[in-house]
Amino acid sequence: MNTTNNWLIHDHHKYDEMLTECEMAAEMADWKDAVRLFNEFTNDLKLHMQLEDEIIYPLFEKKSADAIDAMTELHEQHEDLVRLLTDLVSVIKNKNIDHFMESLVPLHKIMNEHNQFEEEVFRRLGNDDLLMRRDEVMQQLSALQAKDGYHAKKWTC
Repeated sequence: MNTTNNWLIHDHHKYDEMLTECEMAAEMADWKDAVRLFNEFTNDLKLHMQLEDEIIYPLFEKKSADAIDAMTELHEQHEDLVRLLTDLVSVIKNKNIDHFMESLVPLHKIMNEHNQFEEEVFRRLGNDDLLMRRDEVMQQLSALQAKDGYHAKKWTC
């Protein structure tokens, strides 16, 4: 897999950077910016996970019966991430740097494990087909975003 051409892998790196920016703002006690960055991070990550759950993973599941177990595990990892992010909304509101930084440890761990596993699954199942269908996938994402109520469940602080 050529990571320079894979927009999904690029997103994984982007989320690491976004979370680091949020951490830096919190460490400087700039909670207004930390909250803003956290909201951007979580809402963008939510869209990324929704793209995968509703569009990308089903493409792999249709392609191969072997993909179903891997996609199930990836869905479950997304659910774990959502739980951690939901908990972090409360943590960041308290503006306690020690608690916030401590709460980020499991988030980083699960994000890294998920990203590594997902990238390995994509390589194993044939990422080239997905890359060739990028325009189709992005059109489906646009349609997904246009659905009524899409923005109803944000994790804003």
